[in-house]
Amino acid sequence: MQEKVNIVIPAIKINEELLKCLKEINKVNYSNFFVTIVLDRQGKNKLPKFKYKVNKLIVGKINMSTKRNMAVKKFKSKYIAFIDSDAYPNKNWLKLGIKYLKQKKGEIVGGPSLPFPNQNYSKKICYLSKRSYFVSGYLNFRKYKAKKRYCDWLESCNLILQNNFFLKYRGMDDTRYTGEDKEFFERVRKKNPNLKVFYSPDLYIYHRDRKFFGFLLQRSCFGMDFLNLIKFDVGIKGFQPLFPLLIFLFLLTILISKIALTSKATILLSCFALINLTILFEIKKYIKSIKTLFLTMLTIDLANIAFALGGIIALVGLKNLLVNKIYTYSRK
Repeated sequence: MQEKVNIVIPAIKINEELLKCLKEINKVNYSNFFVTIVLDRQGKNKLPKFKYKVNKLIVGKINMSTKRNMAVKKFKSKYIAFIDSDAYPNKNWLKLGIKYLKQKKGEIVGGPSLPFPNQNYSKKICYLSKRSYFVSGYLNFRKYKAKKRYCDWLESCNLILQNNFFLKYRGMDDTRYTGEDKEFFERVRKKNPNLKVFYSPDLYIYHRDRKFFGFLLQRSCFGMDFLNLIKFDVGIKGFQPLFPLLIFLFLLTILISKIALTSKATILLSCFALINLTILFEIKKYIKSIKTLFLTMLTIDLANIAFALGGIIALVGLKNLLVNKIYTYSRK
């Protein structure tokens, strides 16, 4: 007998993206589930009837962590599955996710976030940028179908776990607008050092990529949280979130220094060439088009500048003032 699953979807309002998500959930080959959508407001669209039950909570303008916590506490189930409103799962997502949990592959399971099949070229470039180590660091395997593995943490847009397990650790930090998923895993691991987090490529979802400017704003928000993104126990690769800020400050120091203009130009151009040759060497493994290769490289450059600026915002103490506004605007 199938155990009941609560699929939790935080959203701003009922819009075309949320309706697309709900329609695709209609196709999953698992029958014993219901959906809980948690909204800021209703919006103009009405909610059609589906073959499964949809619980709707309208809670006002609160962050996604609080919405997820409310949905889990209010509606009981054996398992919970988190997905975002601008995403949708493959048809085997729930069936395989519950199977892995029952097989004790891990206390929490999830998979990669793939791009929408027909998204425009600009969004494709943003996705290809996120797939790079120079944007997503050692966790870039979450952006494509990599091999099965155990990992430190997974994104909250694609998680399946037991309801009791989630509540045992008090859910997600409802003060956070970004980084709530990583904080949850780290908090659980402190109390449960043997925590197993299982990544499988067949638990993939499709996740809408942001528009170009929204992508850069999102990167700046992540930059504001750079100290929490550093991972000390995985070697130098865990310090990747620190690199954009250090490189940016180094180049800025050179730019404003009193050394000769020709020397400045030589140092800056040499650094730019070295950095981008390294980026090109990595991304050419999965990008064949010359045009796409260079546009992705430039987007990675801009993404890291945005990340560094976010880090500076955090260092000067403006994070709490700006992070919510910038993150909300990045989703438009």
